[in-house]
Amino acid sequence: MRRDCPQNKNAGGNPARGRAFVIGSGEAKDDPNVVTGTFLLNNVYASILFDTGADRSFISSEFSKLLDMTPTPLDYKYTVELADGKLIETQHIIKGCVLTLANHQLVIDLMPVTLGSFDVVIGMDWLSANHAEIVCNEKIVRVTLPSG
Repeated sequence: MRRDCPQNKNAGGNPARGRAFVIGSGEAKDDPNVVTGTFLLNNVYASILFDTGADRSFISSEFSKLLDMTPTPLDYKYTVELADGKLIETQHIIKGCVLTLANHQLVIDLMPVTLGSFDVVIGMDWLSANHAEIVCNEKIVRVTLPSG
């Protein structure tokens, strides 16, 4: 519902709130809503979780140091609710990262947070913008490229 949208919650000075489905790599193998793999992010190999349960895309604070990119401050605190109910906050975003999938380079913005088993969690913001779909029974992600 529109009233539940995290971006709308920021009106009036309240921090925006989202969720990230942070699970271990073993659990991810059995979950039909997620796909995992190792892909290049800014020419560095990253362990990535594609997750329809996450509303935004995130990068491990530790892994983000390898990218040598300066985070952009947000005008608000973004609170993320993890699967275990723990709340974490971020006030930054790393814009213009380059994700390489099947020799195609795609731009992604990532919010640095403390993550567990994965370097990057790609959520619905990127999946929707790139017309991606997760094929559950094959555990693959299909992305519609600009060239079709």
